[in-house]
Amino acid sequence: MEMDHNIRLTSSELASLWTAYMNNSMSKCVLKYFKAKTQDTEISSVLDLAIEISETMIKDITDIYERENHAIPVGFNEKEDLNLNAPALYSDTFHLKFVHNMARHGMTTYGASFAGCARSDVKELISKAIDMTRDLYNKSLSVLLEKGLYSRAASIPIPDKVEFIEKQGYLTGWFGERRPMNAIEIMHFYNNMERNALGKALLLGFAQTASLEEVRNFMVRGAHIASKVVEFMAHILSEENLSETPTMDSDVLKSTTPPFSDKLMMFQVSLLSGMSLGYYGVALGTVSRRDLGSKFMRITMEAVQYAEDGANIMIEHKWMEKPPSSIDNIEIAKTKKK
Repeated sequence: MEMDHNIRLTSSELASLWTAYMNNSMSKCVLKYFKAKTQDTEISSVLDLAIEISETMIKDITDIYERENHAIPVGFNEKEDLNLNAPALYSDTFHLKFVHNMARHGMTTYGASFAGCARSDVKELISKAIDMTRDLYNKSLSVLLEKGLYSRAASIPIPDKVEFIEKQGYLTGWFGERRPMNAIEIMHFYNNMERNALGKALLLGFAQTASLEEVRNFMVRGAHIASKVVEFMAHILSEENLSETPTMDSDVLKSTTPPFSDKLMMFQVSLLSGMSLGYYGVALGTVSRRDLGSKFMRITMEAVQYAEDGANIMIEHKWMEKPPSSIDNIEIAKTKKK
């Protein structure tokens, strides 16, 4: 074990640790605010678990950083990025759905991280993160089900025989008669529709409370984009008689007092934008009907531009921390003093 710890951290391991540290330092602030404003005891217990996970991850990653003499990221903290005295901005129901959604994101992210890690201490940390996040997912899901708040995807007939695709027409969808959507396509449309409904509500709250006009405008623009995606995907699913348009707009309350710094809100939106691009990319690679794939392509292009504009705002205000990077040997050689 000791010899294994003496092996240098790889770029994949550094990326996993840095990303997890930044995300959890941000999440800790958001969750503590949600916890302070939540009145429902069952939802409050879910938030307690989520906060415990974030605190554990920050501590465990810091321990590795200190052994490696790795600079500790600035990330986010309660003093500069959180105002617990701000009135409630979202409903208790939103708090629960937010945590459940982040648990789903966490299982995806930590699973990918685990596959790229070889050093035993990093593998152990990520494995622990997967276990904790799975527990959070199950606990939040249980409370959602108990309260009748969980939105199930539409049911479709269970196949009674195996079939093979025999005609190229299965892939088309531009003109003429289109085949019904398959289960994989429905899953991607439904899941992305739900994620955008939650994202729209989050952005509406951020738009109400952001301090800088530039940030407020960015949040409003994001809410409009999310709304378009929800309406568009709901329309496609409604053509198949599969779903109604989800909305969480009513979960955004009237407060205009900022609970979070503009820096934290921009980072949160940047994180969600990046995750959305990943989900859209997976959808592009797995949907079979060409017309559906083209729709994901258009959504992806708008999401890419939005994410880039957000990054530019963060860079302009010096809010974007630089991840660990490789050495530019050529630049070092150019700047070496003679």
